[in-house]
Amino acid sequence: MIAAAFRVMWLSLLRDRAALTMAFVLPTVIFAIFAAIFSGAIGDRIRIHLGLADLAGTATTQRLVAALEAEPSLRIERLNVADEAGALRAVRRGEVDVALVLRGDLAAPVGAEQAKAAASQPVLLIESPSRALATPIALGQLQRALNDALPDVVLSRIVADVERSGKIGPDERAFLDEAFAEQRAKKEPFSFTRLVETRTTASGRGNERVSYYAGAIAAVFLLFAAMQGALSLVDEREGGLADRLAAGPGGLPVIVLGKFLFLLGQGVVQAGLIFAAAALLHGVDVSGHWFGWIVTSILVSAMAAGLALAACALSATRQQAHLAATFGVLLLSAVGGSMVPRFLMPPWLQQAGWLTPNAWAIEAYQAALGEGASAALPAWGVLAALAMAGLAVALTVVARRRI
Repeated sequence: MIAAAFRVMWLSLLRDRAALTMAFVLPTVIFAIFAAIFSGAIGDRIRIHLGLADLAGTATTQRLVAALEAEPSLRIERLNVADEAGALRAVRRGEVDVALVLRGDLAAPVGAEQAKAAASQPVLLIESPSRALATPIALGQLQRALNDALPDVVLSRIVADVERSGKIGPDERAFLDEAFAEQRAKKEPFSFTRLVETRTTASGRGNERVSYYAGAIAAVFLLFAAMQGALSLVDEREGGLADRLAAGPGGLPVIVLGKFLFLLGQGVVQAGLIFAAAALLHGVDVSGHWFGWIVTSILVSAMAAGLALAACALSATRQQAHLAATFGVLLLSAVGGSMVPRFLMPPWLQQAGWLTPNAWAIEAYQAALGEGASAALPAWGVLAALAMAGLAVALTVVARRRI
């Protein structure tokens, strides 16, 4: 009977071209779209649209413009405006995400009486509340450009602050400015620009950023596909077929086991297709962690199958099962990080994500492909427990249900 139930579900899927497409083609397509969107939306691949207006036209502002235009993480657009109001209109109309207006010489001395005046701030940043994330990115890149390309200007302004405090005189200030100019002319880096060394946890074996989304999309689509397949439990019950199946060898629990095995196999194939697309389109490499990937895919598929069968077994009507298959899966996927990485969520929502199967599926893929099987053991344990609990609930409910 287990083999018969498996065969019936396989033939039903083959005969339904739309279901076949949604089961094996749609997940790969959705992954490709999500990977293209989100892999460029975090980290060093964010490219905000920055409007730049050099109203001062001094030597220092021209150096800053050149440094910003050479920055690959920015999309620079030179604004053809005559004043600050023009740049403000460009941001308000959405022509750029944020604008920088260079309205004064960066190296111009600032007197003590002008310290709070607008003229003492030669750079004006214009932001939009609807694109608030662009502001800290623009400020960070501006600071980086100043430190890398104009360190003499930065140090000169610091020395000016010290001079105003009376700790040094005009002669010392002139000597330091001359020293800064000589070092810049020699193209020798200033020591404070080399203060930080950057290292990454990436192994260099593939696009590890996209591998996150491969696991995330696999989790949500395996749940969707398993729920659609498990709906056959409700259809058989409402159509009266469950009466005849219950009279067969082993009764309905054997049918549930057959469906579980089919959904498990279907999920592994779906996960394989998604990661194959990740490898072909984005260079994701799982060759060094085949064992971890296979075990994770089996456990994630088993988890999806067990929970889907339990939800459909507990549903009194097809409408209830359909709501669980749509809104339930969407809610779990959103909170669990399948749609938006959990580190971008509020802290309380990050903790709530551990209550969803999606978070553990993503964690299992990340650990298995990043650090190896031993690191994935806790997540594997949770996935296995969810799979067994879901299957046990489904078997218990169908065995006790009176039809």
